[in-house]
Amino acid sequence: MSNINHIFWKTSILLFFIFLFGFQASARKQRVLVLHSYHQGLNWTDNVSAGIQSVLGSEDNVELMFEYMDTKRNSNPEYLQEFAKLYGLKHLKNKFEAIIVSDNNALDFVRKYYSEFFKATPIIFCSIDKFSDNLIEGIAHVSGVTEEIDSQKTIEVALGLHPKATKLVVINDNQTQSAILNRNNIKSFWPNLKTDVELVFIENLLIDELVDQVKNLDPNSIIYLINFSRDKEGNFISYKENIEIIRKATKLPIYSSWEFYFNEGIVGGMLTSGYKEGELAAKIALQVLNGKEINEIPIVRSGYNSFKFDFEQMKRFGILPKQLPKGSIIRNQPPPIVPQYQTSLFVIIIFGLIIAIILRYSKLKREQNEEKLIQENEELDRRVANRTKEVVFANEKLELQTEQIIKQNKELEDHRYNLLELVKIRTENLEEANLELKSSRNRLLRMLDANSDGVWEHNFANDQTYISKIIWDKLGYESVTISNTKDLLCKLIHPEDLIIIKQKHRQNKLGYSALFIVEFRIFTKNKDWMWFKAKGLILDYDASDKPLNIVGTLTNITQRKEAEKKIRSEEQKLRVSEKRWRSLIEQASDGILIYNTDGNILDANSAACNWLGYSTDEILSLNYSEIDSRHSSSELHNYWRKLNASNPSLTFESVQKRKNGSSFPVEIHLSLIELQDSKLILSLVNDISLRQETERKILNAVINTEESERKRFATDLHDSIGPLLSSINLYLSSLDKFDSEEEKGNIIKASVDAVNEALVSIKEISNNLSPHILNDFGLDKAIRSFTNKINLSQTISISFYAENMEERINQQVEVVIFRVVSELINNTIKHAQATNIEINLSREGNLVSLIYIDNGIGFDAKAINAGTSTGMGLYNVFSRIRSLNGSHKIKSHPKRGGMMAVVEINL
Repeated sequence: MSNINHIFWKTSILLFFIFLFGFQASARKQRVLVLHSYHQGLNWTDNVSAGIQSVLGSEDNVELMFEYMDTKRNSNPEYLQEFAKLYGLKHLKNKFEAIIVSDNNALDFVRKYYSEFFKATPIIFCSIDKFSDNLIEGIAHVSGVTEEIDSQKTIEVALGLHPKATKLVVINDNQTQSAILNRNNIKSFWPNLKTDVELVFIENLLIDELVDQVKNLDPNSIIYLINFSRDKEGNFISYKENIEIIRKATKLPIYSSWEFYFNEGIVGGMLTSGYKEGELAAKIALQVLNGKEINEIPIVRSGYNSFKFDFEQMKRFGILPKQLPKGSIIRNQPPPIVPQYQTSLFVIIIFGLIIAIILRYSKLKREQNEEKLIQENEELDRRVANRTKEVVFANEKLELQTEQIIKQNKELEDHRYNLLELVKIRTENLEEANLELKSSRNRLLRMLDANSDGVWEHNFANDQTYISKIIWDKLGYESVTISNTKDLLCKLIHPEDLIIIKQKHRQNKLGYSALFIVEFRIFTKNKDWMWFKAKGLILDYDASDKPLNIVGTLTNITQRKEAEKKIRSEEQKLRVSEKRWRSLIEQASDGILIYNTDGNILDANSAACNWLGYSTDEILSLNYSEIDSRHSSSELHNYWRKLNASNPSLTFESVQKRKNGSSFPVEIHLSLIELQDSKLILSLVNDISLRQETERKILNAVINTEESERKRFATDLHDSIGPLLSSINLYLSSLDKFDSEEEKGNIIKASVDAVNEALVSIKEISNNLSPHILNDFGLDKAIRSFTNKINLSQTISISFYAENMEERINQQVEVVIFRVVSELINNTIKHAQATNIEINLSREGNLVSLIYIDNGIGFDAKAINAGTSTGMGLYNVFSRIRSLNGSHKIKSHPKRGGMMAVVEINL
């Protein structure tokens, strides 16, 4: 029995501790980590966070934690490795019931470190651009929300709202894989739109270059802003900053597919909402926290895009709400006219009621007067009847009084007539008063209509101020009464303007001036300043000539003030531009000369004076023909006469003569400057001594390269084919020395093997000279085959993308581009220590473009771009590009690392 009791007590204690630990576990909040790819403060990131908090922030048993990778500003491999170490230090021991990852970089981080940090934890992704199953490969428990911006619907709506548009200008930084994919997406569906509008891309620019191109856009253009968060040098630009830059540079309509540009100057479009994507991801996380298996929750691929438009921008471009797609959301749309003018309508109705009461009172008064007159007439008739009766009964006694009675009767008639005339006059006066009252009412209505901005009044006796409700509506304030108007105005009016208003008010109150005219600023509910002009006049005075009240109007002059500010800014820019132009002329390394059509030099910069050895005064006294030693005066005039409106510039080579008698070769660019009363010629002179020397170096390099190839070919033939042919000769010569068929068969077999080996060697030598895949299948297949072979080594990852390369191009151009790619890859493998290479090859019309990017160590690219690099490989390759009238540009940063080469060849 004691043994049974002992077991009972042990079981009870065990159950108690199990219950205690289970209660503590159930009491602990469920923790959810939100891992953002970008930094806090970025519009997109903050919107996603707000959407997540709208769902999970109200859950009492959920604890949200946020982590920011900041890859918009820091994306190099070293930083990501350090971030992984920091994450391990902070969260390795933290248990999360779910992890929400925002944007592609965070998902890549989770996939890379899944087994180390995130194994068995449910992963919910959102804002994943160009989602595919390989992005979540290796993650066991995962679901989420994709991100597909709908550029096609936005562009279709923009073209429909602007039927006169001739160009659609797409602004895109083109610095990331996502940017390239967005660009290719637009080009893929553009032919399906069947429009005559020209598609133009602005990308790979510095900020100043972007501003210049946007300023010079055709006025019949539409702008579609994808993203410009990084310029071509890799500098980060926030979303708010890039839309402000573009908005200030142009007045053209701007459309986009991102909600963080909304209310920042775009008209609208099919906008992707970061808030909505965060909300959808949080709802999936809530299902997981409530016990649902995450792999049973389908991936959300819609529900975060919607048509949204800004009413203020719609007004700018004459767009009506009925033109928008059904279900569109319109922001900043003003309320209907009845609520907007409610105060004015109320005043008019009250005024009409007062007039109706006055008219009714006048009618009642007139009826009372007429009734009184009738009563007086009846009384008069009664008195006359009594008097007549007395006369009849006392005829004899009153005969002497008959005339007097007749006279009195006449007077009574006259009195009655006068009463009738008096009533008539009073009635006419009342009608005139009614007409005057109606006229005053009409004047008041016209005054209210003419002063639609608003009316104000100040009472000096009780020191109270009244301002029309329409003014408060414009400022964004509600529930403003007469009692608190003055105090509120003192808080909202700009302190500098408030001093002036108080001075004017004091002058009016003391009677020094009857007028009140002031321009001042008021702080709006939207936290900006709005300009108003107040005009007022004192209307009433008391017995001692002290003013009683002042009435006036308020006019919104914000647009006028902004226009004046803009004019001052434009004048300042004009002065700065003139100074900058002169500075650029003086700082230009090329010589610049300006002369008239007779050749008399009118202006010259310092470079031209230094090259020619003249002072400024000396060169201005010369004729251009005196410094040109190759052309006669008549030949120069023939060049000048060729310049006209249809041919405003031309280029030729010449030789110029210095003051000391020496000469040097130049390339001259002539441009026509047409003034109102004359024509001038601008001559841009470039010393081409170095270029001619470079061309000689290029020719020598080509000759040396060809000679080296010949030597290498001869060596390959001598070292590989020669011994094999000698072996074959030896085998065949010894054939007669053997009698048995078996021995002869062995000799013949050895000879055949040697011949096959020689054929293989010849094939290898031929393939090195010109790859057979390039000759047979074209540039796309040759580069793809070459990069696939290198990828097999798994020492470096090469991504190759080709666009519009289905048709073969000039064989010489194919060979040059293939050699450029192979030489760049060779340099990256040898020197860059890179792990990734991205190659983009495309063709637009007659322009073939190659973009080569690696993530290796940086270097100073100035020497290679200038053609002074000592590396013969790249030097020879770029020499071939220049021989095809092509261009090349290499960018790299010694500290930030990475390299980008851009090659363009015009077919």
